[in-house]
Amino acid sequence: MKTNRNLIQAVRMYKFQSLFIKSLILIFLLVIVPFAGLSVVMYFQMNKAIETEVSGVNMNSLYRVKDSIDNIFKQMDHVSLEMIYQDDVSAFMLTDITNNNLTANMKSIHDKISMYTRSFKYIDSLYVFSERNQYMLSNRLDSSLIEFDDKTWSGNVYQKIEKNMSYRDLRKRNDIYPFYISFTRPAYLYENKIGAVTANIDIEELRKFSNQTTEQSENTYIIDGDVVVYSLNRNEFMANIHSVNLLNAADALTKIGEPHSSIKTIHGQKYILSVLPSGDNGLTYISLLPLKNYEQKMKDLRAFLYVFFGVGAIIVLVVSLLISIKTFSPVNQIMSMIEDQEKLEPLMASSEKSKWNEVRTITNSIFRTLDAKKGLEQELQLRLHSLRKAQTIALQNQTTPHFLYNTLETIKYLAIELTKGHNPVSNMVTALSDLLRRSLDTDNPLTDIRDEIQHAKQYVGIMQARYPNKFDVIWQIQESILSCHILKISIQPLLENAFQHGIIPTRNPGQIIITGLRTSDGIVITVSDNGQGIPDTQLKKLQQSMSGGVNLEEKHIGLKNLNQRIKLIFGEEYGVFLTENLHKGTAVFIVIPENIDIDEIE
Repeated sequence: MKTNRNLIQAVRMYKFQSLFIKSLILIFLLVIVPFAGLSVVMYFQMNKAIETEVSGVNMNSLYRVKDSIDNIFKQMDHVSLEMIYQDDVSAFMLTDITNNNLTANMKSIHDKISMYTRSFKYIDSLYVFSERNQYMLSNRLDSSLIEFDDKTWSGNVYQKIEKNMSYRDLRKRNDIYPFYISFTRPAYLYENKIGAVTANIDIEELRKFSNQTTEQSENTYIIDGDVVVYSLNRNEFMANIHSVNLLNAADALTKIGEPHSSIKTIHGQKYILSVLPSGDNGLTYISLLPLKNYEQKMKDLRAFLYVFFGVGAIIVLVVSLLISIKTFSPVNQIMSMIEDQEKLEPLMASSEKSKWNEVRTITNSIFRTLDAKKGLEQELQLRLHSLRKAQTIALQNQTTPHFLYNTLETIKYLAIELTKGHNPVSNMVTALSDLLRRSLDTDNPLTDIRDEIQHAKQYVGIMQARYPNKFDVIWQIQESILSCHILKISIQPLLENAFQHGIIPTRNPGQIIITGLRTSDGIVITVSDNGQGIPDTQLKKLQQSMSGGVNLEEKHIGLKNLNQRIKLIFGEEYGVFLTENLHKGTAVFIVIPENIDIDEIE
């Protein structure tokens, strides 16, 4: 419950910036986008499969229509051919009609004509014509060609025959009705045309017969060239293909070389266009199947995919939520541990390392960092407290040096006035006044070594006047370091320490040597004396005191004060160091960096 409470609090607090919300959105998108893409691909694939299935059904239906019609056309050609080779038909064409023996032949021909027209319902009529007699036998009426009721047959069919071969003509009887597909076989005696046999198929009857025997689309067409030979719509019989709205809009004859199916959009409605050329008779079979007939399947498919995607999206959301909660669990544990730090920190310290994991390691690192932060804060508070004390002391002590400096200046001028010129008293007062003035100059804590040596020499002058012939001072400073920078009032405390604690306690005259040189550690200034030295115990205590922490509460400018100032400005690796002099006495070193950024220190 606490985990859930922390999770809810995190969402409320950080909203969309919450790691939980971000991970939830990321995981959801990483899963839902491929899932949505897969659904779209599935939809198009299934839609394509349905369209392919519909195309296959349409093409198969068209194949059945083609096979049926092709067989009928072959039968009609066979009927014409069979009739032309009958003996009684040959006798009718070659014998004069006035011959009494021809009567029996004509009766036999009528019997055959009657047999064929009764066997095939789509045969409207069967003609047997004799060129010699200019006479026509048929199931309708026997008469001379001139009196024959199909006036257009001679001009539209017979007169066009030039070779001994099968002919197929699309025509209207007497250019009115019915619509015929006429199959004609001519009869030749040597190279002379002696007659012909024509079987006329009524296209209307053929349509009815085909509809009964084969399942076909309502938009099924048979095309001969650019003329509609067959259609389920009688108004389109013998029409030009470009005058048939569907065929013209579908551009159905653009590819007729091989069977194919494609989807065409005609007047806003989709159709499956199947084209099937017949290699036997030069006809082209076309079917346009409206896809609206399969609209219910498409609706069912879309409904299924909507449900599939909706359910899938819910499942993806739930899974993403569970994964996000599981992923956020370590973060939640860390937050809980940080909130209960005081309770958990002892447990962390006492828990076995073997039971640790990444979360415990991170939390332990955070605890260590927080502990270090607490320590630094405490140390900072102590230093700020010391700084405030030091600032108070400094403010209290500012009055005395200024007052002494002004008093010494007054004494100097009184001494000059009494002696009517400079004298040893005025000179010493001038040196002391310069020392005080330098101690009051706090604008910049640094000066160059040349200036610092000059300040130290003023102090030496005062001490030599006070203790004549008590000590000698030897300066051994490398010329190359004179322009380098050093803390103000840094050499004078070393000289004071050597004089007060090394030279003065002895009765003999002493010597102080000041050296300055450049080393790999920086610039080293050494002040050594041959005085009484420092006992080992006291030296060790002093060295330990020098290496201790910074203390800003010192009241006098001594070695420790100088050491603290150097460390504060340059760092812990620099400062003041004490050793015993090899010859007797004490040696004190100042180590400072060679290259100093004055602007940064200021």
